Amino acid sequence: MLASQGAEVIKVEDTVVGDPLRMFGSSRGGMSGWFANLNAGKRSLCMDIASEAGRAVMSDLLATADVFVQAYRPGVAERLGIGEADVRRRNPKIVYVSISGFGRDGPYSKRPAYDAVIQGWSGIAAVQGGDGEPQFVRSFIPDKVTSLTWTQAVCAALFNRERTGGGEHVELSLLDAAVSFMWPDSMMEQVVLADDADHRPNLLYDYRLLGCRDGHVAVMPLTDGHWKGVADAFDRPDLLSDPRFAAAGPRAAHFGEMIDTLGEVVADVARDDVVERLIAADVPVAPALRPDEVAADAQVQHSGVVREVGHPIVGPIRQHRPAVLFAGGMPELRHAVERGTDTDQILIELGRTPDVIAELRAAGIVR
Repeated sequence: MLASQGAEVIKVEDTVVGDPLRMFGSSRGGMSGWFANLNAGKRSLCMDIASEAGRAVMSDLLATADVFVQAYRPGVAERLGIGEADVRRRNPKIVYVSISGFGRDGPYSKRPAYDAVIQGWSGIAAVQGGDGEPQFVRSFIPDKVTSLTWTQAVCAALFNRERTGGGEHVELSLLDAAVSFMWPDSMMEQVVLADDADHRPNLLYDYRLLGCRDGHVAVMPLTDGHWKGVADAFDRPDLLSDPRFAAAGPRAAHFGEMIDTLGEVVADVARDDVVERLIAADVPVAPALRPDEVAADAQVQHSGVVREVGHPIVGPIRQHRPAVLFAGGMPELRHAVERGTDTDQILIELGRTPDVIAELRAAGIVR
């Protein structure tokens, strides 16, 4: 995200495997589509940062950086000589970002964490399961929410630095980011603690798709006008006379029954027919598009949020652009590169001579 907005981003990868995302999912030439999308615009420095020479290069690199991001378990960065105090001695104005699974301290701080672990611990899986068995969201929600959170925080820290001249240490955990993300809506029943609280039906309890003859749709008729549109679209005047649904208050109190009734209305109608009727009636509706339908959707194609590009390694791929648009335009992103593509150039920029670079390569410290 920062690269898409013009930042120079250097990804430091180890000399053994590098980023394992290169190997997951559909791939070509040793690079997956997943990696190609997530690493567009980044330069790649391949180096053993645990070696003495590697640490010296890292120290010089961090002396020139505005932001440093590390996602080790607490204590690892310090052992590698790239902890916050180490880096700040050379670069007092740096914005240092520490990401961990569970936080700097506390009973879980030393535990490993991946997206799946946090989906379980944060309640995400339980919410998806509803009254049944917990289920994963088949998207790396905690990972991506954490990324959105620290990226926004970094921009705030950089803005503060422009005003005050001071650096910052931004700390966050996957668990905190996920719980914070879930709390306002998914955890709304855990918010108001008074004994006399008025517990009305939670909209999300009945947040579900409706089955049609050949697919599913999402419908959300919240206003009186929406409900009348549903009744008119399917020639069902009884929906307007039913006291449970006649006005917004009763519909909120009987929201689950309203969704059940809608399901009965659309059950024998083709998916696209349901969508066309309700769009004509100005009712919020969407088809539940399959993954292979999304890129071909008319609005998605119009916006250009997914584009087909030629990648020098992967070949033709679909790549997403950043969702945000700036009136002044966005810089064109470089393609994701092979591990170590920019190693020599970055070392030269840091003052290493060709002979020194050759020695580092011969010693296996850089690749």
